[in-house]
Amino acid sequence: MRSRRHILSLLLLSALLFGCQNQKKIESDPSSSSILDAENELSGVYYLIRHAEKDRANPKEKDPELNPVGLERAQRWQQFFDSIPLSGIYSTAYKRTLQTIIPTAAEKALNPIIYKPLDLINDDFYKRSSYGHWLIVGHSNTIPQLTNTLMRTDTLNDIPDSLNSRLYKVDYQSNPATLSLFHIE
Repeated sequence: MRSRRHILSLLLLSALLFGCQNQKKIESDPSSSSILDAENELSGVYYLIRHAEKDRANPKEKDPELNPVGLERAQRWQQFFDSIPLSGIYSTAYKRTLQTIIPTAAEKALNPIIYKPLDLINDDFYKRSSYGHWLIVGHSNTIPQLTNTLMRTDTLNDIPDSLNSRLYKVDYQSNPATLSLFHIE
């Protein structure tokens, strides 16, 4: 167990270092049409999930790790994505989101792309992920908003705090784009 935790810590550290080195924020004028033009060119499939169950032992902890149930769920996410040819993985820099995707990233030999919550959908995102299969992991309040943005709608609300099994699938390979909702227990 100790060596597994050590490996997990090393993966988490390398994901943070790699992601922070490669993070690039692109400023864009919201009135410009470049993002809308890029949206019309999306042909990928996007899987959006909330981080797995976090350790709630210390309510003052701003960046808690996953609890044992969350670590198990991270393994189940890895199994779910095993047959999906992921092109890349986006994650916020929080311990709980990175721990959620570390098993999948390790299995797929993918370095997570670190993004700031609510600052993902920009020109760089459209250029990088316009096609392929992409996993995006975030939070109860950000994943529905990102899904709304990808679907050009405003119908999804925050995920209930007790729900960590929800998966949104935005499929631009179908015409028109489709949104599917799954619960992966």
